[in-house]
Amino acid sequence: MKLIRRLLLVFMGLIFISVLPTLFFNNDFQYVNMTGKSGSFGFYPLDYAVAIYQVFLNLSQPDQWSLVVMGKEYALTDVMADRVTYSMKVFFFSLSLAMIIAFLISILISLASRKVNRRLLSIVNVMESLPDIFIIIGVQLLVVMYFRKTGVLIGDIAMLDEEIYLLPVTCLTVIPAVFLIKTIVLLLKEEEQKFYIELARGKGLSSLYILVVHSFRNVLYSLFYRSKLIFSFMLSNLFILERLFNMRGVMDLLMWSTGYSFVIISSMIFLPFFLIFTFVEQRLKKSIGMKEDGTYA
Repeated sequence: MKLIRRLLLVFMGLIFISVLPTLFFNNDFQYVNMTGKSGSFGFYPLDYAVAIYQVFLNLSQPDQWSLVVMGKEYALTDVMADRVTYSMKVFFFSLSLAMIIAFLISILISLASRKVNRRLLSIVNVMESLPDIFIIIGVQLLVVMYFRKTGVLIGDIAMLDEEIYLLPVTCLTVIPAVFLIKTIVLLLKEEEQKFYIELARGKGLSSLYILVVHSFRNVLYSLFYRSKLIFSFMLSNLFILERLFNMRGVMDLLMWSTGYSFVIISSMIFLPFFLIFTFVEQRLKKSIGMKEDGTYA
């Protein structure tokens, strides 16, 4: 019941946001977006209420769902499935790669000497300070410069209908990998102060075994809650990537959506992650004996 209530609240929030420009402009937002002309700025609560009602009405007619892209109208159900699949493949490829890289580098940092540890962390800090857009454009420029010098094109930068993966996945992996590395290293340092680590060392267990088998297992719960921030970073970066790489993903459709189409597309992006996080959270709470009210059994 709690899950359904949360879903309804999010769904209603998306509906209110989808027609929000109507509250301040007396023109339809699709018209404003396509022509560049704005309506009279003001406060129009009645028009806003009518627009919300229209969204509910359109959502109840799936056979009429459509989306206008660059002046051409498409059936929403025809274009959305392929777009969502493409974007999610790029997203999960990047997430998987970021997790593997973060796991390996965090182990290296944790096992390295203090001098090497400090240097590796300084590199991570520099990478973290770089803006997302700088990394994306920097990768594009490196590919162009390499192509001009060698004549070898590492990966496509812009495209029409084909799907590209190498450069988008590379760009989307950097920021979450850096964030995960810093988070894991910090959590592992906190674990080093606990008594079970001293006990394991006293038994003669190797540092690598203690780190992988015991410490990592104990930081998963804390890491999971911090991962929600990573997902939000990656989704915002995916939006930028699809614009700069001219990708035909679901985020690109958001540029042209308004009203009910915005609600549908946003729900398709949000719902899978919401269900995944809810399921994993319940499993983690059950594994550590935590009840729904936050107390322990």
